Amino acid sequence: MESGPVTLDRVILARGQRGLAVRPAGPADRDRLDAFVDRCSPATLYRRFHGAGERPARREMERVAAPTATHRSWLALSPGGDVRGVATLAWGPDDVVEAAFMVEDAWAGRGVGRMLWDALAEESGRAGLGTVRAMVQADNERALRFLLAVAPGARPRYAGDAEIEVTLPVTTAVPTQEAA
Repeated sequence: MESGPVTLDRVILARGQRGLAVRPAGPADRDRLDAFVDRCSPATLYRRFHGAGERPARREMERVAAPTATHRSWLALSPGGDVRGVATLAWGPDDVVEAAFMVEDAWAGRGVGRMLWDALAEESGRAGLGTVRAMVQADNERALRFLLAVAPGARPRYAGDAEIEVTLPVTTAVPTQEAA
């Protein structure tokens, strides 16, 4: 298994039945990402940032808008250009690649996360990754169900500090219905 940063040599564009497009994030997306955070509830921010609040969310959106070889993100955009979800691949110093997702409350359960997973899985496969990792709060049943549904064969394990580490195989398998 080859590891290292994902290089993006083409734009990934996926159209879903909901009229959403998925594409890599970039510097021109800063205002869209700020508006996205504004539309997310405190509960969503708590879940994604493990209790840290709005300030870390805004810092992370700055990183999302400034992709590097070791930190890349994808956006799910509505036809009007509003960000409805964000997914990120980030390489750690130990060459473990972490995946993270956040979907706007009003769009949860409508296939946005699945579309973002497809983009991450495609890019991960192109990079030669066999797996990626996601960290989830242990009581975040919705996120755990989502990850287990989009990545058949995913392996959750308790990681301490009330977190579950989910190892997600990068395959082209069709996700189950629960992933919507």
